[in-house]
Amino acid sequence: MSAGPSTSSGAPIDGHRTLRLHVWGTSPSLPTLDSTSLYAASLLRSTFADNAHVQLQLASASTSLSRVPLLQVLDGNSHTVELIDNVEAIRAFCVAAGLDSALASDEELAAKQIALHALVDDHLLDLTLHSLFSLPSNFRAVTAPAYSSDGGTQASASSLAKLASLPMRFQPSIPSRLRNVVETRLTAVGLWGMGGKEASTKSGESDELAARAGIVPARKKGLGQTAKQAVHDEFERSKLVTKWREVLDVVDAAIGSKVLGVSGVGSLDAHVFGYLAPLVFASPDLPIDTLPRLIKTSYPRLQDYLTSTKQHLFPENATTWASPSEVLSTPPVLQSSSTSTSTSGLLSYIWPFTATSSSDKASFTADSFPATTSGSTPTSTSYRSTAGAGQQRKKPSPSASPEDRKLRLGRALWICSALVGLVGYTFASGIVSVRFVDSDELQQQEDEEDDDDEDEDEDEEDDEEEEDGWEVQTEEDLEDDLEEMELGEDDDDDEY
Repeated sequence: MSAGPSTSSGAPIDGHRTLRLHVWGTSPSLPTLDSTSLYAASLLRSTFADNAHVQLQLASASTSLSRVPLLQVLDGNSHTVELIDNVEAIRAFCVAAGLDSALASDEELAAKQIALHALVDDHLLDLTLHSLFSLPSNFRAVTAPAYSSDGGTQASASSLAKLASLPMRFQPSIPSRLRNVVETRLTAVGLWGMGGKEASTKSGESDELAARAGIVPARKKGLGQTAKQAVHDEFERSKLVTKWREVLDVVDAAIGSKVLGVSGVGSLDAHVFGYLAPLVFASPDLPIDTLPRLIKTSYPRLQDYLTSTKQHLFPENATTWASPSEVLSTPPVLQSSSTSTSTSGLLSYIWPFTATSSSDKASFTADSFPATTSGSTPTSTSYRSTAGAGQQRKKPSPSASPEDRKLRLGRALWICSALVGLVGYTFASGIVSVRFVDSDELQQQEDEEDDDDEDEDEDEEDDEEEEDGWEVQTEEDLEDDLEEMELGEDDDDDEY
């Protein structure tokens, strides 16, 4: 890890790379309290900490980032050459650079570590998220202040205390939004609310405020509502301890059988440390510290393992934070993607088969990997550099995941079905009618329409003459009028 930050004004160093990891959830005792971000940071530290050609940086993630953690790879001129927004892709990036090289000669050990990776992802992460987000007191005192702070700037104790004392609805947006996402995840596995609910916390706060105001509630037989809820929470926490033991027994046995901590810190060590360290080394301590007490009392070997891993990965003053000016001057955006995103972004959102530029996706190439040792290149069967200059091999990206492809395909089918339904309704309702005729029939129809138009014109002319024209009397009309007048006079004479 180089001492000074790279600058774009200096002479470019051959093979130099800056790996900037955007994270959130900073903590005084750890670089980040976010489990996935700490996992990614541990992978990078275990792979590139001793590489003189690589500078590792952490940056506080902004709300504009679509995914966190996000790895930004910068060259010697501080130009972004690669973006990796998936922790599994970051792990593959590190493996291709030489991490877990000892597993290439031991297939049995590699298989055991793959199984443990799956166990950690399926069970350990949910339990860690439960302790940080589901328990209201832990969320207010530790999680919300950590996710609301910026790396490299130490917040005062008074501001953290004020933030922790705020009601849940006034907590900052990032931890609150993350809590909603975690709630959906943990509700699906039946962990949300176990061992402590927000309603019981509010009830306890109301009782405390009433006691401070001198309001003494009426005595009831048996336990009160708050006491009953406390007993219920303790019972549920005992069930959580059982779930913790099922996972920790396997992890502790892996340490004893040398599956963990084989040679230095590997990807599995970073995985376990990233998911357990936020609870064990949280600062300030968790108000409900079920897991830390369990590890200290029942798993001392695991406690020593986590402590030694922390000292190896993150010794004192070893973490370098990118300044806000550095982040603003080199934002996590590929230069080639800035021009193509505006034209293809909406189309790719609507239609799932839109061709995207290969530069928009993180790709593992020979240029992306800093040289680990002189004369050696990273060897990996999954990520090999192409022979041609400028050619890149695509990596598995979140946009190409099966879930995203399925969502985009469903969106396209929904849009197509809506268009077909609209067109079908238009013709079926008679709003638009289509009739096929030959040329002779069309000519005859036009002639008939012309004749009808002429007749209508003649009728209109006759009507106008009758209404507006002068009537001319002929001689016959005058004689008829005289005869009528004479007959009228004769009738008058007869009456007399």
